[in-house]
Amino acid sequence: MLGLFRNSRIRITTLVLCLVHFTMTTGYYSLSFNTAQLHADPYMSCFIAAAVEIPAYVSSWIALRFLPRRLSVPGTLILGSLPLFILLLVPEDLFGVSLALEMVGKYAFTTGASLMFAYTTELYPTSLRNTATGTTTTVSRTGSCISPFLLSLGGYFSYLPYVTIGSLGAVTAFVALLLPETFKQPLPETLQQMHERQTTKCPCIQKAEASEPVVLPDGPL
Repeated sequence: MLGLFRNSRIRITTLVLCLVHFTMTTGYYSLSFNTAQLHADPYMSCFIAAAVEIPAYVSSWIALRFLPRRLSVPGTLILGSLPLFILLLVPEDLFGVSLALEMVGKYAFTTGASLMFAYTTELYPTSLRNTATGTTTTVSRTGSCISPFLLSLGGYFSYLPYVTIGSLGAVTAFVALLLPETFKQPLPETLQQMHERQTTKCPCIQKAEASEPVVLPDGPL
């Protein structure tokens, strides 16, 4: 597990992935647990919340096949966050509009959470792939743990859970731009290949890399 934080670029990639997984899972479970508030009939509420996941999983498959990762991941985060902010402007009597906006948010977070599993495996070399997937998934599950408590904030202000999830998604969308592109690229086999993968250069990465050696060990961790 220490190999996920050994080098500056790998460390930044791991931390960003943990944040993205956490945000996706928090948004998904928060909107899923809020199903009971969608409709007066609980059966209809469950049906609506479940039905929206079918096109979401299809969309994640299409995104993995045809879209760059650095476009699809921030795109799903923005698409999931924007409707939650628009909810603040919708009058309470327009129940159908509020329901549609919330379902658009759940659709986006479901799509993003699904494609993140494949994206994570594409970023890491063989020696770290299983460890990275398990670590980021574990971090993401903390989002499902805090989702009920996040929804309880609605007792203070009814739209506070939406504002919190939307803000977290918007910030994470910009942070996700630090991740490298893996679309139609071969999987890295060694840490050196992962290190050489082209990324967006930000000052923090450049400064960290300047003080660290480029050569990385390829042996077992």
